[in-house]
Amino acid sequence: AFLGIPVRRVIGETGAGGARSFLGCLTEDNLLLMGLVLIDDNAGRSDPGARPCQIAVARANPVFIHVRFELLRPELETIDSEALFASAKAAFDCLNVADQADVLVRLTTRLDQEDTFTGQDIVSMLSETEAACIRERVGEEQFEIFLSATVTEAFTPSLDLLDCLGTESKVAIFTAFTASRVDGLREEALACMAGIVAESPNILALGFGTLDPDEMEESELAQLGTEAARLFDCLNEDELLKVLTLPAVVEQ
Repeated sequence: AFLGIPVRRVIGETGAGGARSFLGCLTEDNLLLMGLVLIDDNAGRSDPGARPCQIAVARANPVFIHVRFELLRPELETIDSEALFASAKAAFDCLNVADQADVLVRLTTRLDQEDTFTGQDIVSMLSETEAACIRERVGEEQFEIFLSATVTEAFTPSLDLLDCLGTESKVAIFTAFTASRVDGLREEALACMAGIVAESPNILALGFGTLDPDEMEESELAQLGTEAARLFDCLNEDELLKVLTLPAVVEQ
């Protein structure tokens, strides 16, 4: 059965005990190589030019890969978060511009993946005029469905609903998503991120899924990457660690 299971799902299919035994059979170097392959596979990347660079990064700081495996993740308080972030940044720099943009898209468009926010939460943050605009566009019956839908379900079918929202409301919602996704963010960090998002229409558009990076020129992608990277400057070491350890490579 094990031989027929995609490696990316091995933990979920074989259980914690089986996965731990499997990972324990690998040499440290093979574990790092497998981790990099899984990260790329999960992201749909296939740039052979980036691999040697990322291997060097992983070998220099194996924890960079370990934190992506739930079963190998060391106690967070024992991790050198500054070194971990430096490794993550170095691995990011290994990627070509298109893949860097894809990383940023994933970070900014999956903030509601835990489905903790609904249309009701959004409406409660809007002005009466903005809420009335949404109600008018979707109709009374659909508005009731909107209120109970997740953020993705609410906006994906009709992204023009975002036209109802002013920049202030969009920034507030974006910040609230971030706070729900990364537990324990300081108010100062959220305020800092809100300021950056307010100054960057492209980041805001990414967050709400209204910007298609595939239609952007490479120079525009590079600029977007520079703008989005500023968000990390708002975080302290503990917050950076939480962000870097959010996604598990292997599906649970």
